[in-house]
Amino acid sequence: MMGYPFQLDKRVAADGALIATTILALVLLTCGCGRGQPAAANPPPESDSPTNSAQSEAAEELTPDQLPAIKIEPVGTYRFPVEKEAVGRIDCEEDLSIVQAESALLGAAATVMVTSNELARARDLYSTNGVAKRELEQAISDEQTAEGAFQAAHDAVLELGITDTDMDHMIASGRLEAPLPTGSVTNGTTKWLVANLIESESPLVQVGQPIQFTVPAYPDRVFECKVSRTYAVVDPSAHRLQIRCEIADPGNELRYGMLANVVVRVHDPVEATAIPANGVVREGDGTMTAWVTTDRHRFVQRRVKIGLQQDGMDEIVEGLQRGELAVTDGAIFLDNMLQAPPSD
Repeated sequence: MMGYPFQLDKRVAADGALIATTILALVLLTCGCGRGQPAAANPPPESDSPTNSAQSEAAEELTPDQLPAIKIEPVGTYRFPVEKEAVGRIDCEEDLSIVQAESALLGAAATVMVTSNELARARDLYSTNGVAKRELEQAISDEQTAEGAFQAAHDAVLELGITDTDMDHMIASGRLEAPLPTGSVTNGTTKWLVANLIESESPLVQVGQPIQFTVPAYPDRVFECKVSRTYAVVDPSAHRLQIRCEIADPGNELRYGMLANVVVRVHDPVEATAIPANGVVREGDGTMTAWVTTDRHRFVQRRVKIGLQQDGMDEIVEGLQRGELAVTDGAIFLDNMLQAPPSD
């Protein structure tokens, strides 16, 4: 019984030490200062240097044996011709729709002349009581009807791309066809190229623009002409704009109905930043990428945006700067290395 208080005091002391240790541990955790971990009031900021930024992108380093598989060149420029392609055919005669519209216009113009003369005569006679008022009113109605028909025929021909000046000349001369444009071929070998462009390209095409076309019968030859006529109406079923181009065929080589691959140059060539198409890779998500380097050994993949494409060259709208070293051939080789699983 004499040892009991002493043992009790030891138990209380042990419990007190345990509690003190627990409280100290909680304080240390709250301060973030564990044993062996000194407190850091302000963690070091991440570097924004170009080197670290480049390292965050997908990169590959090639060995000397792998370098011959690619070609490295400075990013340069290329003159892109601004052209639109279309499918056409060779016609040996004027479009039947134009002939019909012009014929209707000539007929309406003749009717207007007759009814105007008849109205003038009826008014003279009515002023001397030579005709009844009913006959004068009929002459007025006939003249108004003829004027309406002429206006409708005029609008129909105007929509086919024929100007008011051409129509006035046609009506005055009594010719069924509008006069050919200045400098037209008149040696009897004139043919027509008819092409159909998609609706969205219709504002880009104007009379006088150069045309190049090929036909399957002569695949190695390029024929040239100019846009002679455009139409103001787009085909509502196909949503295509028809253009007509007068062409010379001295050798009578082009046959009626031949198909033609047509290229319309709608703007002067544009000089833009560009690299060969072999330097651009389309990724699985649809994005376009290229590879750049500063030391010709370590390569960084960069996302780019392309624009015009012509003759194996891609315009770079975003992502590359002129003068940068880029892979211009073998980019797919680097891309495959990036996608390949690591070897064991």
